[in-house]
Amino acid sequence: MDLSTYTLPQLKQLQVRIDKAIARQQADLKGTMRKRLDKLAREHGLSLEELVAGTGDIVDARPPVQRAPVAAKYRHPSNRDLAWSGRGRTPHWVTAYLANGGTMDALAIAAEKLAPRLPRMR
Repeated sequence: MDLSTYTLPQLKQLQVRIDKAIARQQADLKGTMRKRLDKLAREHGLSLEELVAGTGDIVDARPPVQRAPVAAKYRHPSNRDLAWSGRGRTPHWVTAYLANGGTMDALAIAAEKLAPRLPRMR
């Protein structure tokens, strides 16, 4: 299908029709799957509601795992509020610092020096 021959209003109308077709097919699939699951549950002497809202034996309803924040591996030498764990996209302040002649080693050293101190155990 060559979409380059369509005008913008035609493309938008086509998009609306596609979205409606997707929603209709998803609804049909959900209905079909619900009937199949209900039939399977009844064959085993259960109701679908018992499986879904039961004691959790069948449906795994564990809460998502909470991850601890990662310690800062790099910190700006003159602004301790600017810190980066070294994961994900490089922050703009790191890019700017490197463009002005700074090094990643200097940022790592600053992170060590400016890291919050843990209280000593006596």
